[in-house]
Amino acid sequence: MKNPFVLMKSILPRSLFGRSLIILVTPLILVQVVLGYIFFDRHTETILRLLSNTISGDIKMIVEMVEGGQDFSRVAKLAHQNLMFDLKLRPSARLSQVGTYKSSWLYGFMEDALQEKLAQPYFLRMDQDNIYLDVQIKQGILYFETPRKRLFSRTTPLVLIWTTASALLLFIVASLFMRNQIRPLSRLADAAERFGKGQDVGDYRPEGATEVRKAGVSFNIMRDRIRKQLNERTEMLAGVSHDLRTPLARIKLQLAMMPNAEEVISLQADVDQMQKMLEGYLNFARGAGEEVAQSIVLSDFFHDLRTQFRNSSLRFSVDCPPNLSTQVKVQMLKRCLMNLLVNAQQYAEHVWVSAQLSGRFLEITVDDNGPGIPESEREEVFRPFYRLDVSRNLETGGVGLGLSIARDVIRNHGGQIRLGDSPQGGLRVQIRLPQ
Repeated sequence: MKNPFVLMKSILPRSLFGRSLIILVTPLILVQVVLGYIFFDRHTETILRLLSNTISGDIKMIVEMVEGGQDFSRVAKLAHQNLMFDLKLRPSARLSQVGTYKSSWLYGFMEDALQEKLAQPYFLRMDQDNIYLDVQIKQGILYFETPRKRLFSRTTPLVLIWTTASALLLFIVASLFMRNQIRPLSRLADAAERFGKGQDVGDYRPEGATEVRKAGVSFNIMRDRIRKQLNERTEMLAGVSHDLRTPLARIKLQLAMMPNAEEVISLQADVDQMQKMLEGYLNFARGAGEEVAQSIVLSDFFHDLRTQFRNSSLRFSVDCPPNLSTQVKVQMLKRCLMNLLVNAQQYAEHVWVSAQLSGRFLEITVDDNGPGIPESEREEVFRPFYRLDVSRNLETGGVGLGLSIARDVIRNHGGQIRLGDSPQGGLRVQIRLPQ
């Protein structure tokens, strides 16, 4: 049997506004239920009992007047004018039924009152408009007909209308105030989500309740601190790159002027490798830069990528809906996929690139038929300058930053990247970008 708390949690709304409305509506419903119980069980019962006693008292008085020998036509006239009764008398007739037509809560009030007031046999029935009562008296059967609204209290609908209308009005007012309080929190969540995707948030202005304003101020401080750290990292590494390029250039020049001895050639290779590592590290450290996200059609984007490999031996297959579009930092995403495709080019013969929407995410998959990466190494290869001993070596020209840069780009978009086994026999790279 499913846990009732788990079932209730699955039924409840997930948004803060929906849950706030539940918090508002629940007390209103409880108040209505309690008020309805108190009013109908106590007040309405008292009113109906008093009205039933009044009608029964009038009937008793009329029965006594008729049985006392007073003129029936005069009694009928007075009863119609003053008591809202229509009377008929059937001399020498006998009741065929005694009691009430049926048993219900309204019949019960009248039956109790008639048994208390009348000593004569009677038969009671009602319809939507009137109350009918046949009383057995000495002269025959005395028929009573009176409007049913005499058992009706205007207090009941007035209370119902007033309580329902006031509860509805309070609910609407509370909903409007609650929506105004939640809107700043939604704006803060949207700003945080856009910032997490690497998009420009602009000038976020804290607003709303004190707690929400405090969260907004903290978000602005966090955003500025992260931007400052990224800028400082880029500027520092740009300066380091500039400072190191000069001595490296002098070393290369001096080595070029030396005889082509074995030691000189080895030193030249080391210097070239140092220069590649320096350039790769600078590219890795630059991160998102100042590029602005823009909308692209993925089929056209993949076509441009494929043209980059038109002169290579790598076969390139694309599976993408023609009108599928997304909003990304184009150059950064291109840089990410180019790193993946260059790796595939070095170790595989065929690469398959596909894209599709899955809920709120765009999924991009890159499969190849190369040797793949062992499962134990799939997290390590994302570390900067990490190279696999066999498939990632210095002769291939890589410095171990391709996958690091790719993950940095995808995380900058607020997405995820992971490695797996390809159905084509090689490596599968799965990218998920929020939309």
